[in-house]
Amino acid sequence: MKLHRLLLAFILTSTALAATSDPFVGTWIYNPQKSPKPTITYGIKDLGGDKYALTGSTGQTTEIKADGVSIKSPSGATVSFKKLDDHTWQMDRTGGATMVRTYTVSADDKALILHDIFTAPDGGKEETTTTYSRTSPGKSIFGEWKSISMEEKTSGKPAEFVVQPYGKDGLTFISESDRHRTDMNFDGKQYFETGPDGKTGDSSSGKRVSANVIQMESQSKGTPEDNEEFKVSDDGKTLTLTSKSLKTSSVFTSVWDKQ
Repeated sequence: MKLHRLLLAFILTSTALAATSDPFVGTWIYNPQKSPKPTITYGIKDLGGDKYALTGSTGQTTEIKADGVSIKSPSGATVSFKKLDDHTWQMDRTGGATMVRTYTVSADDKALILHDIFTAPDGGKEETTTTYSRTSPGKSIFGEWKSISMEEKTSGKPAEFVVQPYGKDGLTFISESDRHRTDMNFDGKQYFETGPDGKTGDSSSGKRVSANVIQMESQSKGTPEDNEEFKVSDDGKTLTLTSKSLKTSSVFTSVWDKQ
């Protein structure tokens, strides 16, 4: 019996050591200074009857009236949109983090400024101010826009990304700010993200390219959205996440430091 217990203890200890040696396992803290600012496109169409079609950097379009009445967006978030005056609009969105976005168009209709305030369930806040220039003819807020600058401020607890062992060879990815997680084996199958209230409708499939590189394809409600690469530096101290939209040319890169 003693030998059996010793063998069991050895197996459990060896498994734990193998898991913790995975370069992805640990707690990662978002570093806004190291993360490059993306170039973002935004499209706004006038559908008539005070109804707008808003197409963001993912290529997903939300059709909504500027009357302040909340609707469900294609992503599943609750969104409202209203016109404040001839140059200003406001969007309120809830779904994971809450967002208040103010749209301001310059007097000459050539520039659009989006001021966003995000509040995570854990109380952390992020404030971004993105300036866009017009890339197509149009008046007021309507037309095609491309970002030319972005300023970012954070307050409260910094964003945390936790990676834990899952099963024999898989990993669990946890966003601490909104308490969402994905348990994944790298077998090409789709694994659904879960939140505090259950599945979110978002899913990902992944493959392990090497010890330090993972590639994923993310879907929203069964529709492919973007390709992502997770790469840990050779010294194990930095995690770089690169996300490329499948519908637009937008690329988002975030850099995380190991705690």
